[in-house]
Amino acid sequence: MKKSFLKIFFVTGLFLVASCSEDLLEPYNPGSLTQDEALTNVSDLTLMVNGAYANMNSRSESEFVSIFTDEVGIGFANGGQGLSAEWIFQMIPNSNLPTAIWTQSYASLARANRVILYADKVTVGTGTGETETDRKKALAQAYALRAYNHLRILAYFSTNPKDDSALAGILSTRIYAYDEPGQQRTTNGEFYKLIFEDLDKSIDLYNQIGAGLSAADKLQANKFFAMGLKARAYAYRGDYPNALIWANNVIAQSGAVLATKAQYRNTFFTDTDVTEVLFKLKRNAISNSQGYNLHNAWCSVRPRLTGSPIYEVGRSLHNRLNPSNLDPATLSTTVADVRANVLIAPSSILAANYVNTQDYRNDDIIVINKHGGVATGATTPAVTSSNGFNNDIKIMRLSEMYLIRAEALVAANNRPGAAAAIKVIRDARYGSAQILPTYATATDAWAAILNERRLEFAFEGYRFLDLKRLGTLANVGIDRDAADYSSASANFPAANPVNLPLNSYKWALPIPQAEINANPNITQNPGY
Repeated sequence: MKKSFLKIFFVTGLFLVASCSEDLLEPYNPGSLTQDEALTNVSDLTLMVNGAYANMNSRSESEFVSIFTDEVGIGFANGGQGLSAEWIFQMIPNSNLPTAIWTQSYASLARANRVILYADKVTVGTGTGETETDRKKALAQAYALRAYNHLRILAYFSTNPKDDSALAGILSTRIYAYDEPGQQRTTNGEFYKLIFEDLDKSIDLYNQIGAGLSAADKLQANKFFAMGLKARAYAYRGDYPNALIWANNVIAQSGAVLATKAQYRNTFFTDTDVTEVLFKLKRNAISNSQGYNLHNAWCSVRPRLTGSPIYEVGRSLHNRLNPSNLDPATLSTTVADVRANVLIAPSSILAANYVNTQDYRNDDIIVINKHGGVATGATTPAVTSSNGFNNDIKIMRLSEMYLIRAEALVAANNRPGAAAAIKVIRDARYGSAQILPTYATATDAWAAILNERRLEFAFEGYRFLDLKRLGTLANVGIDRDAADYSSASANFPAANPVNLPLNSYKWALPIPQAEINANPNITQNPGY
């Protein structure tokens, strides 16, 4: 692991595109200096933390999860991108998703570990950015980021995140020498132990400095993100009593509330609202380019009909939000659930009878609107040009805490309580009180949670892990409309969901080939 890791650490600095705050847009790169020379002041720690954020700031997860699962359909402007790989469920050690998750996470861990190692060695001063409070804040962020990246590795690469004896990844707690022997994978139990220890340390440090949740705090791995990450980690582990405690703590203590319909649109269209955001990665206009912009994961130019959509909203997802096939130009007023307007671009065109149309790809074009889109018209904030608008990446929002609460209550056989948690989200998204749902069985309740997460977190990178964790409980698997893979103009039999059942080995990602090349004795996951 060490050789590929070190190469990542020094090379990726050339391509970093974002940071945790507007005034820290340059990541820290030590260059020819030794670490002892480079990390001497508190401000050096802050720059190193900034580099850890930058390593995480990629659209890869949102992009490839959406294609591999059931969020997208083939865009009319697709020239073959992904159609012989992610779209047909190909998953091999050279695939993009495992490579991105592994390399980005360990590159970020490399910087977080340096902050943790040197936090007690730097000189504390009295100037701006050099105080003891600044030192503790940098250290608190590093612990939270180390926990986040370890949980990400565990969730994607473990065969079963609820099994403490299953293998996760390589536990990264220190700085590795270049000539060390390759490291081996450790168990989920060891990962969870470190994750919770790191999060407790982060929260304790934030309590010492009196941390809050301002708009600026939401651009960093803040106290309430660390608390929310505990809820997420406990849910992944299947420890629902503790998941409920921490989800409720965030809801009660953070001061964040669910966004109104107008605020929800601005959360994703213009990034001008952070009402329900707990943590997001800041993007900047300087780094605006097709290769990095979030919206360009699915369209070549901008999120509208004439923006060259490579992938579009999958028909099965569309039908859950707009079952009556209403004109997309009117969805801001004709469909109460704001998520329909946020996901489906108003410039989209719908075939009256898409099932039987002869040219499905060109007659039924449902443009993905969520990142940098617009409520009405076609003048989107998101563009592909120098110094253009560049959407931030939302890592955690308050709605996740309500849905973790719902999971915990179903697990405790409290289906009415789970229904009430889901209703809170629906009330906010519809802008009015909704009927309290009822679930006859636990399977029905799990399916409702999974469906709500599908609508709430579409194109944010959640769907793969949601299906991996909850699919069997909900008796719900990949849900693609047949028109997206078996129509005359979109005929890809291998993309049929029957080819990725919930018991497939592919729900545990392969250890990437780059890691195997540098560390040939590492244990690969079954099936690869």
